[in-house]
Amino acid sequence: MTTSERLFRLRRRIGRYLLAGRAGGIWSEYADDALALANVVDCDFHKLAQVQQRPDRVAREGPHVCHWYLPSFDHPFYGGLFTIFRVAAHLKRRHGVRQRFIICGNAPASRIRGMIAQTFVELADCEVLVLDSAEAIAAIPPADFSVATLWTTAYVLLGMENTGYKFYFIQDFEPAFYPAGSTYAQAELTYRFGFYGIANTVSLRHMYEQNYNGIAHHFTPCVDRSIFFPPSAERPASPIRLFYYARPGIPRNGFELAMTTLRRVKQRLGSGIEIVCAGADWQPSDFGLSGIVTNLGLLPYAETGGLYRSCHIGIAMMMTKHPSYLPLELMASGSLVVANENPANRWLLRDGENCLLSPPSAECLTQTLVRAAENYPALSEIRARAGREIESRHSNWDTTLDSIWEFMRMPSRSRGETANLTRAAS
Repeated sequence: MTTSERLFRLRRRIGRYLLAGRAGGIWSEYADDALALANVVDCDFHKLAQVQQRPDRVAREGPHVCHWYLPSFDHPFYGGLFTIFRVAAHLKRRHGVRQRFIICGNAPASRIRGMIAQTFVELADCEVLVLDSAEAIAAIPPADFSVATLWTTAYVLLGMENTGYKFYFIQDFEPAFYPAGSTYAQAELTYRFGFYGIANTVSLRHMYEQNYNGIAHHFTPCVDRSIFFPPSAERPASPIRLFYYARPGIPRNGFELAMTTLRRVKQRLGSGIEIVCAGADWQPSDFGLSGIVTNLGLLPYAETGGLYRSCHIGIAMMMTKHPSYLPLELMASGSLVVANENPANRWLLRDGENCLLSPPSAECLTQTLVRAAENYPALSEIRARAGREIESRHSNWDTTLDSIWEFMRMPSRSRGETANLTRAAS
């Protein structure tokens, strides 16, 4: 089977591995999917050794063209996807870069284009190409910059020879989305492809540079202050309203640990606590949580700020190397953040300073949440300090995204004229 044919077959499975994920998860059918991915998502020694960075193919003057290699998706407002569209819109608006989205899977281009247009007005007339055949892959036009956004899309970009700089938009340590097995190994290999890294947080930049000898730039995530801001008045004293971002089947969000915790919190605080969930469509009764939590499902992005402002406390569970946007948005909305201890997120979350941290055990989390609820007024300075930090460090998307453009224009300046970046790191 040719490489093009393998890439063509990629569409059969790619939709299952979205940037944002969905309820239902990947674990129940892991073996079947891992076998399919092992056959379809592939590379050889020739591709691993070939030149990946071709600055001679980057136009000296604009307008430039940027290709974004994306999986098929069903919802454009999950954090990872929305950040990609935010960057693309910024590059077009501020720097005149033409944006083209390459969908590595089978999906109607008109539907994808419509969802992208919902995110940012600058992208309403964007071009969408769907790789639904080997011919479509062969017909991808040239670009100055090409960006892989998920590990499976990195395999597609690896074989492209009609682009200048190749980038990897790294928003988490994606091998950790899977058991330490075949798919983990395939995902980890992509960090050795020799792409320049654009890392969402300093921890991911360090991971890419220190563990895989990559060259990367990191940006610090911000929040949209038109959506996420504190309430105009104090929240009611009782009941304490607690929010949890709940997505069953997405292991990195710690759903099982959180649900065990929330059940205990409700048992101890009773009518003094109201627990609200959102983030995915699922029924509390399916998990024995009737009368314990209320699930609002998947909310429109613009409505999430109002929800967070109504909540005294928000629990943010993340087991991988990105904290998600949730703690930032909760802090910006004046909520007290409770999170699990995670060394990768120490750049943001500091126990007793801007949040409360807990070891990832159900009882420790329960005790931390009960403490937060029973001592909510006394913890006001933690909330105030978090709000000030958001205002000073996480409120200016334009400055943050301009730094990405500077890196994309001259990525080698990140570490001097580094030799052999064009080869996969060994």
